[in-house]
Amino acid sequence: MKRHRAWIFAAGATVVCVLPLWWSLWTSASLGAHEKKAPLVMTDTPTLRTPFSPPNGGRDIRSLSVHPNGVDWLFVECAQSGDNRCDVMRYQLDSGRLYRYALPPAYSYTYARYSPKGNYIVMSRRPVYGETEEDPRRSLNDSEIVLMRQDGRALEVIPTALGNKLWPFMSLDETRIAYWRVARLVPPGKRIRLFDFDIWEFDRRGMAERPFASVFHFVDGGQAQYISDDEILFESYGPIDHFSEYHRRYDGNEIYRVRREADKVPTPDVFDGMEHIRMPSMDRAGSLYLWGQTPGYGLTVIRIAADGQRSGWLQEGAVGPSFEPRQLVCDPNGRYVAAIYRDHPIRFGAGAGGLAMLDIVANKWSAVPLPQRQEAEEISVAASRESDAAL
Repeated sequence: MKRHRAWIFAAGATVVCVLPLWWSLWTSASLGAHEKKAPLVMTDTPTLRTPFSPPNGGRDIRSLSVHPNGVDWLFVECAQSGDNRCDVMRYQLDSGRLYRYALPPAYSYTYARYSPKGNYIVMSRRPVYGETEEDPRRSLNDSEIVLMRQDGRALEVIPTALGNKLWPFMSLDETRIAYWRVARLVPPGKRIRLFDFDIWEFDRRGMAERPFASVFHFVDGGQAQYISDDEILFESYGPIDHFSEYHRRYDGNEIYRVRREADKVPTPDVFDGMEHIRMPSMDRAGSLYLWGQTPGYGLTVIRIAADGQRSGWLQEGAVGPSFEPRQLVCDPNGRYVAAIYRDHPIRFGAGAGGLAMLDIVANKWSAVPLPQRQEAEEISVAASRESDAAL
């Protein structure tokens, strides 16, 4: 989940655009260190120690989604040589079988997500061009959102405007598709960085797209989901104009909620006694799952139930390298948490890793034994009649 966020933040951290923000953050933090905060009564987060040190997975996995049946996992896996093309894969938790969707090969698939009801898979993709300095920029600008049935039928291109689009996800009734749109690519050349993120929405009934709320110019954009027909939960470092202020004032929290057509600049969600919270996902019962820090513990998986009751699972204490998640997502039924983790030594940006699962009933982590990519069974993909020419 989280694919891209480390390099997306590097994306924001260009000399042209973000160096002044970092200077502001440093000076704000220096001043803030001398500010006195009134003592607070903290809500307790009962935390279990669940030591976990997964083996190096060696796989380049960049997004993760769990089907409402709790059995099928959807993810993107990229080749680690050649053109680094990325494919959409499906893993069945009960049988251990791995599948690959036979999508059109002229594209690299950067993200895939099940719809809330499990009927569809929505994806972002980029055409694979050459290796000139201009080709990466062309590929990003020509990125598309595509939709298909979960069994590979009726693949169609969603008719959105040109421009870079990331992290698409569907509304609860599956009539809308939201996604992060990137307004700026900087600097020129092959090492393109992404900047100015906002959430847009495509209405499948009206066949039109528009900003979900006002344009706030976020530094970056991370995993997101609809939590009602009119509200989206998402992860971001924050709006560009408030980046350093928010980091100091809100304890490094990176979780936001925004309602459709909202025009007030959003502020991060804050939970007393929690800092540096990110990677949000919510199950169908309304329980919120986070990665964050509570007093007396290191970074921890946290669940806040709909009634406010808290639980935590601390991974520290295992013999071996620490557990470092790239993305955490909950089972929609609330039975487990799925994760993409990073291999050691940690590499900046993407890097290799594997899949793991926290069984909430058993209070135990386990690594997921994925078959090799070349052993994946193929799922045929058929275009819808309307999209034959475009695909």
